[in-house]
Amino acid sequence: MNVSGINQNQTTRINNQTTNSANTVNFAQQLAASQAALTTKAVTAQQGDTVWGFAQKYGSTVQQIAQKNHLQNPNLILIGQKLQVPVTNSTKTTQATQAYSVNQTTNNSNTQKSSTSSNITVPVLNKSEEEARAYIVQHESGGNYNARNGKYIGKYQLDSAYLNGDYSSANQEKVAAKYVAERYGNWENAMKHWETYSWY
Repeated sequence: MNVSGINQNQTTRINNQTTNSANTVNFAQQLAASQAALTTKAVTAQQGDTVWGFAQKYGSTVQQIAQKNHLQNPNLILIGQKLQVPVTNSTKTTQATQAYSVNQTTNNSNTQKSSTSSNITVPVLNKSEEEARAYIVQHESGGNYNARNGKYIGKYQLDSAYLNGDYSSANQEKVAAKYVAERYGNWENAMKHWETYSWY
């Protein structure tokens, strides 16, 4: 009886080990297949681009892009910066790209409508000032009037206290222009401060 019991236990262990090994092999095969399904696309960041936007467009994730490009802060990319974006080769990617494009078109359309209806006035600046302002906008929000980061609001990531509860695009432009003029004198000085301290 004892000998028979031991043999039965050994058989059970062997069967369990075989099943576990098979599961491990299946998992490894699935992992390899999923990794093989990823290709990489080289992109160059333009004004308004974000890591999240690239992830949505190419069926990737912010984490994958950050890891692939060794980004310490995925919320911070520069105009002209070259990135390698993992792309999933599936119909989901195409669908995600189409959805992203539709959303971007809708958002742009809504922005144009709100800009017209609220009569947003953006101060006219010389080329160097305009470039400095664009630099700050790109690094702060990517140009998104609806961006939120705790108490920092909108396109210029202004302290909510400065906006006095009025988060409209027109007020953001007005307050940002006043803030920069009073604190730095001009956008170029504000950009220099941002380059040194990563805030303005």
